[in-house]
Amino acid sequence: MPTVIRPRGRAMPPALDEINRRIRLLMDEPADTRRAEEYTRLLVLWATANGSGWGKAA
Repeated sequence: MPTVIRPRGRAMPPALDEINRRIRLLMDEPADTRRAEEYTRLLVLWATANGSGWGKAA
C-alpha cells in the first residue's frame, strides 16, 4: 500500500490511514459502551503508530 501524502507535504504511514478508516467506520455505529471502548483502543493504536507518546502511562 502506498504512503498517502497529506496537506503540507507530511506523509502518513499506511497504518495510520487504516486506523483512521476504522475510526470513521466506528463513528457511524450507535453510541454505546462497546463503541467507546473500541474508539479508545483505536486512539491508543493511532498514537503508537504516530509515535506521539499519547496514551502512555505517566
